[in-house]
Amino acid sequence: MSRQSTLLSPPTYSSTSNDPTTSIEQHRQKVDEEFQKIFRRAQEAINQGIQPTLIPEGSSGSYFVYGLEGEILGVFKPKDEEPFASLNPKWPKFFQRMLCFCCFGRACLIPNTGYLSEAAASIVNEMLQLDVVPTTRIVKLASPSFFYSRFFGHYDVRPKEGSFQLFVNGYESGNTVFARWNYDKTLLTDEEDHKFRILFQKMCIVDYVIRNTDRHMDNLLVRHVPGKEINLAAIDNGLAFPVRHPECISRFRTFPFRWSNFSWAQCEFDPILKQHVLSMLTPNFVHRLCVDLKKLFRHGIGNSNYMMVNSQLRVVRGQIWNLRMALLSNETPAEMAQRPPVVVNRNSDIAGVSQKLATGTIGTPQNIQIVHNSKCASNCAEHIEHEEIEHFLK
Repeated sequence: MSRQSTLLSPPTYSSTSNDPTTSIEQHRQKVDEEFQKIFRRAQEAINQGIQPTLIPEGSSGSYFVYGLEGEILGVFKPKDEEPFASLNPKWPKFFQRMLCFCCFGRACLIPNTGYLSEAAASIVNEMLQLDVVPTTRIVKLASPSFFYSRFFGHYDVRPKEGSFQLFVNGYESGNTVFARWNYDKTLLTDEEDHKFRILFQKMCIVDYVIRNTDRHMDNLLVRHVPGKEINLAAIDNGLAFPVRHPECISRFRTFPFRWSNFSWAQCEFDPILKQHVLSMLTPNFVHRLCVDLKKLFRHGIGNSNYMMVNSQLRVVRGQIWNLRMALLSNETPAEMAQRPPVVVNRNSDIAGVSQKLATGTIGTPQNIQIVHNSKCASNCAEHIEHEEIEHFLK
């Protein structure tokens, strides 16, 4: 692969036949191989002069990347063109940063790490084998179409690091499709409605685990060919993986899960989907997921901010705990979204935690703590009993 384009693959494990996560790693390896084939086609097209084009919509520098025949292969989002980055080509965010700094960003998120969040959401989706997030990886691309710093009117076209998400063809925004369904009730058969409910609940699970703060009907895409195909794609996952629960930072900007108001979220989780997810949520799975996420986040943020990364993982573990309890309690996605926020810590993550609540073995011996967040503005973080933790770790 040329200097102008490189692929930074996520970490993978070498699994043995008696490892329950073998199927997960095999699935991810297959996904990686398919992604690399498409990415090489995109790199070849750029080398042949078919340059990416800026997407007008959105608040950051996002680009359609094409193949040799002009087909869209993916969406590239450079790190230094994120909403509040220095080279963002969209003027509204520049004025917001300069003139409305009091409304700058989201206090629960690490600035300019949206590209990492995009790739991390893809990892969560792949490890849970839900297939609702298009494959996304961290790559480096160079193109004169991108925005670069200028020195005396000149700029150097160098590779930019960012997220590359495979493009999904034939999909429309949720607003468009749902309006069509509401207008003509006959478009969606009972069988298709049942299938879409499962897809919708899969998206709810991914959004809940990553604590997505920005799911709306424009980044929930649906492909529906009446009588033939129905599918869902959850894109734009850059505003996820907060360092603290939004409810614990502000009473006014809590970023609730908007999907909880839809009818598909008012039904109990599909039994097969519920059994599948519960079978995945083992201590070993949680450990491996957090290891992968930590490697990804530290790649972009650096070891100097490892406490910030650990804070992100505390929230992820807490969301997984709540997800498991919601499934065991036969709750609906809407009821799960109302659960009090939880954080789950390791002793090595935070010093000075006064009360030891649990100890379990995950990979190597680790002290696991589920703690009450006394600084929560809404005072709603949940305390979990010692016996429940021991049961979870068995």
